[in-house]
Amino acid sequence: MRIIFIIVLFINFFSRAAFSGGISDEVKKIYALKGIENAQWGLSVKYVDSGKDLISLNQNQNLVPASILKIFVTAAALEYLGPDYSFKTKLYYSGEIKKGTLLGNIYIVGGGDPSLGSSRVLGALSFNKVFDKWTDSLKRVGIKRVKGCIYADDFLFSGLPVPGSWAWEDIGNYYAAWPSALSINDNIYKVYFKPAGKVGGKADVIKIFPNVPKLKFTNFMETGPEGSGDNGYIFNMPKNYRAVLRGTIPLGSEKFSIKGAIPDPPIFCAEYFKKYLKAQVISVKGKALRVLKQKRYSQKKLLTEIESPPLKNIVFAANKKSFNLYAETLLRHLAVSNGRKGNLDSGLYTLEKFLSSNGIDISEMKLKDACGLSRLNTVKAKNFTNFLIRIYNKKYFDVFYNSLVSPGERGATGHIKKFAIGTFLENNIRIKSGSLSGVRAYSGYFRTKKNKLVAFTSIMNNYSIQSSEIDEIHTNLLLKIAEEY
Repeated sequence: MRIIFIIVLFINFFSRAAFSGGISDEVKKIYALKGIENAQWGLSVKYVDSGKDLISLNQNQNLVPASILKIFVTAAALEYLGPDYSFKTKLYYSGEIKKGTLLGNIYIVGGGDPSLGSSRVLGALSFNKVFDKWTDSLKRVGIKRVKGCIYADDFLFSGLPVPGSWAWEDIGNYYAAWPSALSINDNIYKVYFKPAGKVGGKADVIKIFPNVPKLKFTNFMETGPEGSGDNGYIFNMPKNYRAVLRGTIPLGSEKFSIKGAIPDPPIFCAEYFKKYLKAQVISVKGKALRVLKQKRYSQKKLLTEIESPPLKNIVFAANKKSFNLYAETLLRHLAVSNGRKGNLDSGLYTLEKFLSSNGIDISEMKLKDACGLSRLNTVKAKNFTNFLIRIYNKKYFDVFYNSLVSPGERGATGHIKKFAIGTFLENNIRIKSGSLSGVRAYSGYFRTKKNKLVAFTSIMNNYSIQSSEIDEIHTNLLLKIAEEY
């Protein structure tokens, strides 16, 4: 009933109010609704061709944007690197090969490819095929034994692995996987549980895949009601190998998996390669280690290199799947491409300079990450809308536009796959959504029934009604604008 009441209120508002951009009495009535009355809402809707306001509401209010923040960093990457840019991961060896024995070391040199071994990016080499290719390169030059070590080189990026403002509840889970210059398999692993036979019973760990050496669990995971879904959390920190499992997984299945963040992706990559070589009857006497001092590889011998799919494919996955790791990795590449250190602070500095150079007012903007997971990010709704208008004439616009979600398309995920389904907007909107607890945000483009392209942003913080009701409000809001304009 509440949803119906809200929809009716919106219809009444739009039947009496012109889209003047002002705050009407009707909008104040919406704010008076229980669950919204204490929320903060910023809204900015404009024509793309003229920049004219259609409707605005608190568009200068600083709000937590969640994942719509990704549109900044993905567009910046397209501008600085180009849609067809690719990242390279290289495999070298040092020393000599004598009678099938390498009297030296193997080096895996990360080039910051977030798609290495990923199943999310079109054209990316799969997890096992990465190790197949590396193994074949050793066989090709006659290496049957390695007397030295396997080194992981992740020096392209530096600094803290994750922002200090990320929540403890998030760190350790797949969506907070830390960006590394040597990533593999999206830096995630799966933990498989066997649910108990009753609600409240302990859920036992069956296995993890891929296996992460030394990783141990303190398991408090319980079994929730049937159909309750994934309510499990992995509490862990980067480079820590004692994780805590809490929450619930549902009753009624033989096994159920949740995803975690690999504690140290470069070391994992080197360890897994050593194990893979052993299975291919290539022994490695030394350990899997991290390069501790930056090296030049001019004197090393290149075995092979793996080139990522074009950047446009990675941007496509970053926006459509809202994958945090890709946004954070691209942020660090922004810094490197501009001659700065590949760390969080340099990346944010470069991103802010990019926004400013494109006419975006950053004077009150606060950015703590690139993916929107931090609750300390604050951005104005109009910053996003103005940015969308600004990049409309960029040569990479079509790539960027197509990376946004069309709710009716195959593969649309999360709550946005139901957004405006069955309405005129279903095939006329491209949208990036964002959500955290108490945060719902939407930014993108749609065409009106008069074929006018509109850019829009809506950010709502601290509401207390169901998020599905917020989606319904926005569906009807944008649909009404599409019908009128």
